Amino acid sequence: MIAILPRRMGRTGLGVVSIGLPILLFVGLSLQADNFLQAQNIANINSQITTLLIVALGQLFVALIGGIDISVGSVVSLSSTLLVMVDPALAVPAALLAGAVIGLANGVGVAIFGVHPLIMTLAMATFVQGLALLMMSGSGGTVPEALIWMAKTSFGGVPVSFLWCLAAVAVTAVLLNRTRFGLHVYAIGAGEQSAAFSGVRIASTRIACYVICSLAGSMAAIYLTGRIASGDPTMGRPFSLDSVTAIALGGVLLSGGIGGVWAALLGTLTLGLITNGMNLTGVSPFFREAITGVLLLVAVSLHRRKVIGI
Repeated sequence: MIAILPRRMGRTGLGVVSIGLPILLFVGLSLQADNFLQAQNIANINSQITTLLIVALGQLFVALIGGIDISVGSVVSLSSTLLVMVDPALAVPAALLAGAVIGLANGVGVAIFGVHPLIMTLAMATFVQGLALLMMSGSGGTVPEALIWMAKTSFGGVPVSFLWCLAAVAVTAVLLNRTRFGLHVYAIGAGEQSAAFSGVRIASTRIACYVICSLAGSMAAIYLTGRIASGDPTMGRPFSLDSVTAIALGGVLLSGGIGGVWAALLGTLTLGLITNGMNLTGVSPFFREAITGVLLLVAVSLHRRKVIGI
């Protein structure tokens, strides 16, 4: 049933696992942890998954064209460093510019020079992470007050983290489902040669996807740096693997062509509920990395390339 469900649900990638797993986790934690359903804990879950959701939505673009971006976590780290090291008036533009340049370099390396995405982004991740550590050896720095306000305030009782999530989801949904660019992204993932014969500009679309992914990393850093009110050159280390795991759990096919916003959202929520449940039940947070690796392996094993072309 799992193998054929994605075929029935089209290119969204949603299936029994991606939909059922967060529901089971929610019900299980509701019964197991007395304070899980408290308003404060629900708000905490929202705040905790916001950064990962933004990064996962960026990773989604790259995955849909059959690529992968291991450097996005390092982009988060470098952007956080820049946010506390440059003039406050230039902090956000500097972080976004850095993300755009890194994404452009990744895209050109993959699309123009034919470097394998894993090798290209892994090399970039090493370089960017090293650069962040050269600039700042440990956490600290002064975060602009505007960023702290943007990450911690609330409107009418609604935490701003929810608005960050809503904005990220809305922008991604519009780009993928309401623009010619989104159509080209899915076309490349379904079959690059066929897309080229149909007039799709393969190279420029690939480059754009990597730029979007890195920009998402910079945006995630803006939120998280404001939330913790500190810069950190190692802030992004978990997000490369976590973002890939999140979209895979949601049903995104890592070989391209299948997936969407709901898949990224459900996968991110699944990881967020696992993390929150471990916190509430006193399980060591170091155990989460082992779980993430297992979940990624299981998620990839549940998908088959044959579902492309729906």
